[in-house]
Amino acid sequence: MRDVPVLVQHKGFTYLIAWLGMKEIAALEPKPGIEPTVSYLSEVLATIRRQPVKMVLRAAYQSDRASQWIVERAKIIPVVLPFTVGGNAAAKDLFSLFDDTIARLVKGAG
Repeated sequence: MRDVPVLVQHKGFTYLIAWLGMKEIAALEPKPGIEPTVSYLSEVLATIRRQPVKMVLRAAYQSDRASQWIVERAKIIPVVLPFTVGGNAAAKDLFSLFDDTIARLVKGAG
């Protein structure tokens, strides 16, 4: 996963991205918790056209509106991460949370 460029919907994966050596190119939220405008998303789209990314990451509890907007225009893969134990059916405990998260990222990276 080292050096894989990604977008994030929200800056909630900072430690995960650092641990795996991934490169966060941009966030879809202009500020944490603030929904992006179409104008802001267009700026992000221009950024990733200059610096291509493999996928956009979002937590399972987040709305997919912004990430779907980017996915449709940039033709990148959306990756929904469980974020916490119980965040999806596969994340039953801490070990399965990590296993599922890594599996989803590997699949998204292609």
